[in-house]
Amino acid sequence: MGRRLRAVEAVVELLSGLALVGLTRVTDGGVDVEYLAVGFASGFLYRHTQTSAIGGGFRVSPLRNAALAVAWAPICVAIDRSAGDRGGRRAFAAGINFGSAAHWIARRE
Repeated sequence: MGRRLRAVEAVVELLSGLALVGLTRVTDGGVDVEYLAVGFASGFLYRHTQTSAIGGGFRVSPLRNAALAVAWAPICVAIDRSAGDRGGRRAFAAGINFGSAAHWIARRE
């Protein structure tokens, strides 16, 4: 069941990232590649920290997962605030989705 859930999670993250990129291209005329790359790195690193330092998902250690989310929030807020427009924010969010999905795909067993 864990593999299936992980696969569904990766697909949902990929689709939501694609939706954000598509919305950004339609409304803003282009995607800020810089914010997409920073978001990708952030999403990948967050998932890597979650699986390496915590050892799994929320059921394994709810308090550690909450602490990681609280520690990670200021980083994401700072990057989000540095984006000058909605397109940059959407690109950053799409990058987080792509990075998180890439981590799940890279760690599949």
